Amino acid sequence: MKQPISHAFGDRAGVIVATLCFVHCVAGPALIAFGSFSSLIPFSERTEILFMLASATIGAAVLFPGYRRRHRRRSCLAMFGSGLVALLAHRYTHSGLAELATALVGASLIAGAHVLNRRYSRRCDCCETVSEIHAVEAVHKRPKPEITR
Repeated sequence: MKQPISHAFGDRAGVIVATLCFVHCVAGPALIAFGSFSSLIPFSERTEILFMLASATIGAAVLFPGYRRRHRRRSCLAMFGSGLVALLAHRYTHSGLAELATALVGASLIAGAHVLNRRYSRRCDCCETVSEIHAVEAVHKRPKPEITR
């Protein structure tokens, strides 16, 4: 049976992808400014789309279940959605400083959403698994040993 993605692993992967996306958005124009790297522009555009799809996929796979089953805090979803909107704006912004700013804001919001999701999920006491609940109930239902003196 296929194991579902763990929340901790998914949140770490989301932070890593968002960070790599930001590094790509900052380093890409700097490398393309050198004449010998200008042939990488089509590859860079495809990579940008891959980072956005990976961020959206990981976020949907980790943040929505974290919200529904664990902490019920909308701040993670709002940060994630705002980060995706900023990355989409980055995709269509072609002026130097605005392009860099939207990439920084988008990647930071997505990474922050994953960090908050992990923190809220670890802090939540209501998130016991079914097996943990059954184990605790079994211990409480067991008859107490009688002490004879």
